[in-house]
Amino acid sequence: MTVKTRRFWGHITQKTTFLFLAAAVISVFALIWMGLRLMKQDRILEVNQLEEKREAITDRFIAAIEQVLSDEEQKLANPLTTDFAQKEDFVWIFMNSEGIRVQPEKTLLFYPIVPSGNEAPSQLFTDAERAEFQNNDYSRAITLLRPLSNSRDPFTAGAAKLRLARNLRKAGRLDDALDIYKKLNNSASGSQVTISGVPADLVARRARCSLLKKMGSLDQLQKEAESLFEDLIGKRWRLDRASYIYYTDLAKEWLGREPDTDFGPKALADAVVWLWENRESMNNMEQGTAGRRSLSLYGISVTVLWQKSNDEITAFASGPLYQQSQWYDPLFNSEDFSSVRVSLYELDGTLIYGSKREGDIPFSSRTASVSGLPWDINLVNANLEADLSQFAQRRRLMIAGLGILTLLVITLSYLISRAVSRELAAARLQADFVSSVSHEFRTPLTSMRQFTEMLNEDDSLPAEKRSVFYQAQARATSRLSRLVESLLDFGRMEAGARPYQIEPMDAGLLAKTVVEEFLQETGHDSTVIKCVVPDKGPIVDGDREALVQALWNLLDNAVKYSGEKKKINVKVEEGDPVTIRVRDQGFGIPTSERSRIFRKFVRGANASDLGIKGTGIGLAVVKHIVDAHGGRISIESESGQGSTFTIQLPAGG
Repeated sequence: MTVKTRRFWGHITQKTTFLFLAAAVISVFALIWMGLRLMKQDRILEVNQLEEKREAITDRFIAAIEQVLSDEEQKLANPLTTDFAQKEDFVWIFMNSEGIRVQPEKTLLFYPIVPSGNEAPSQLFTDAERAEFQNNDYSRAITLLRPLSNSRDPFTAGAAKLRLARNLRKAGRLDDALDIYKKLNNSASGSQVTISGVPADLVARRARCSLLKKMGSLDQLQKEAESLFEDLIGKRWRLDRASYIYYTDLAKEWLGREPDTDFGPKALADAVVWLWENRESMNNMEQGTAGRRSLSLYGISVTVLWQKSNDEITAFASGPLYQQSQWYDPLFNSEDFSSVRVSLYELDGTLIYGSKREGDIPFSSRTASVSGLPWDINLVNANLEADLSQFAQRRRLMIAGLGILTLLVITLSYLISRAVSRELAAARLQADFVSSVSHEFRTPLTSMRQFTEMLNEDDSLPAEKRSVFYQAQARATSRLSRLVESLLDFGRMEAGARPYQIEPMDAGLLAKTVVEEFLQETGHDSTVIKCVVPDKGPIVDGDREALVQALWNLLDNAVKYSGEKKKINVKVEEGDPVTIRVRDQGFGIPTSERSRIFRKFVRGANASDLGIKGTGIGLAVVKHIVDAHGGRISIESESGQGSTFTIQLPAGG
């Protein structure tokens, strides 16, 4: 087949393959397009149905939570019938013109207002204060205050003790002052007596901590400050908001750290303060009117419900723990709402219950202005995949059908493309082989013709020169003969008809002999081959001619691809198997070519780029021979670092 004919059939094959693949791809794309449109319409129908279902559940949820709040508001209308037992995160509030009270008592950390306490008449301490502040006569003040501190009237005694401790402190009697502060704190009447509206024992605690700090008693100060902070958050005293914040800040300063704090009670107390501050607007409401408000305080949601009745405003404030246990959990644990997840938001967008919606999950929403509730509501499907399962079967079948068809077309296209590629690659390799063989034959033939013409044209050539020409002709003839024999042997190997005469032989002697003959016949003056073999042996069973050919091909290959560094090492190692290594320092073989370097007609990229001659069957012949002897051949190589070919043969004898 000529090159022109081969190119013609190559174009026909490529064109036929392209047309087939184009028709298959167009058909698949058309089917996929129709399938996708059908699935898109099915998805739209599915989304609409899920949205209608979710909207209906949202309306039912709003009605249910509205009923819960209405039931709570009914309690506001009849507070006398209500059980005021302590409930977690919950407080009742009653406000009128006389002030405010809460139920249960001692529920709040602080209050909007604190009623006036019982204080001793200030004129009892006039002389002592004159001596203290005007005359700086602390001893005189101490003498005047001592009898008053032992008064049977707890209010007089408490006020006198605070003044007495203050004068002892100014007089430098710090331990005595600390002792009085401690006694005042431990007295039963300490919380009942007030100084400027603040419980006397709290004032004593503050003064004691301040004195300990001045004295440098830091360990004791830590204990006192920690005890003070625990009493403050334990609601020991009835304080207004400003006093509570002042004393807690002092305690934190003395502790030197921020104690772990539960903001829930503080948020509940701030909600009561908010109610008190907005009582005027509530008083302007009509009788029996109720109100609702959700407050976000310190990141905590507090819901406030109130109602005006006669001249009093009855309200209650509930934190997240109460809301969850009394309102949300009973609803969400019911079967009606088990298929959805609800999130509640403050009017400013703060999440107060549930979890934030992630991604593009469809949801239903109701604002507070629309629902009449104190929150904005978002509702999503709790298990969207389960809700979609009724539509999934049909889509799975369609997707499976499209997938199978697509896979079939892709597989067929791949197989056809691979077959065509192999045919083209084989044709190209064969063409390269023919070209390479032609060049290999042309070189010795050209040499023989030139020397023959020179011998014929000049009969007067000296005997020495004629001898040189005859030797050159002999080498060219030998090379040509070796090429022919190599091709014939390769053909017999491919056909499985190559005979092998197996006999024991010394592998080391064989390698040494091949190296000597190779150097002698090739005539490479710049080639250095170092052969390292054992003194005797090792013995292998094999065909001498075939093994000589295999080793000769490896040496020839090493010389061709060594460039200017024609330094080759041949080494024979004893063992089982017997190892023969041929290493060069040439161009090396890229990783991408190593897996196919032993295939027939395959030559490395360096061969074409550098114009290295060869037929492409040398290494294939080596592999055939080694395999026929039950051996193994491998290669180790890196680009630019040379290559090592290793033959392993079973030990003979």
